[in-house]
Amino acid sequence: MGFEGTGYGKAILIGEHFVVHGARGIGIGIPRKTTVILEKAPSLSFSFECGDLLKEATRKVLEKVAHGTGFVVSVTSEFPVSAGMGWSASYCVALARAAAAAAGKEISDKEAAKAAFEGEKAFHGNPSGIDNTLAAHGGVMLFKKGREPEPLLVGGKFHFVIANSGKKGPTKELVDKVSSMRKDKPDEYCALEEAEEWLVDKTIDALSRGDAVALGRLMDENNVLLARLGLSTPSIDDIRGIALGNGALGAKITGAGGGGCVLILAPDTGKGEEIADKLGKYGAFGFLIE
Repeated sequence: MGFEGTGYGKAILIGEHFVVHGARGIGIGIPRKTTVILEKAPSLSFSFECGDLLKEATRKVLEKVAHGTGFVVSVTSEFPVSAGMGWSASYCVALARAAAAAAGKEISDKEAAKAAFEGEKAFHGNPSGIDNTLAAHGGVMLFKKGREPEPLLVGGKFHFVIANSGKKGPTKELVDKVSSMRKDKPDEYCALEEAEEWLVDKTIDALSRGDAVALGRLMDENNVLLARLGLSTPSIDDIRGIALGNGALGAKITGAGGGGCVLILAPDTGKGEEIADKLGKYGAFGFLIE
């Protein structure tokens, strides 16, 4: 008998990297999921090939929720690994829910996110907590490390497209890179963080008013800051150029950068479909938040 759990993907609208060091961020859940199935067994094993980090994360989550690791783990996902859509967090949340089912107990979204955070630490060292929160709760949330996530008011429909650059961004290395900049160039880093905090305030306002044009401009400004952190790549720049050249209101790195995905804001569903079609070779797909 298998025990199943699911976790959803995410995109960071504003605040990636800065949230690691205590700044605020805004994330959105995306309607693509990872599914984990557990079958009881004498010891931990996997139905797929995986590395040591995933094995360590799996042990941590299983011990937290099921108080044991005697399972065969299977996984399927609707989005790729290391692309900025929170695969590891969605895996850990799905695993926590499956482990709770195997243990015969209920688990809340908050508890699933908390258990998943133990796994996220194995993957990323010093995670912000925003990925596992969104993987468990979904929606649109304001996040600050150490505080409860706050659902945000969305005053209209926003049509997004995500395109995958095809290059895997090494999250832990990039987090360490930004941390080194914060230490070695504190004045430059602090100026960028202050600008990011201003963008968070303006983004909250744009979301509440349903102002897609303003939100698109803020996304572009956010991308400038992320590029100054050294997180952009030629393929990311190419995706942004195609999107903006075909009517997008804004486009930015989402996630760790160094590859991964670009989050694009379209003015409506039709234009979103057109942009996704133009970015077909990048595995683009659209979704709506409201």
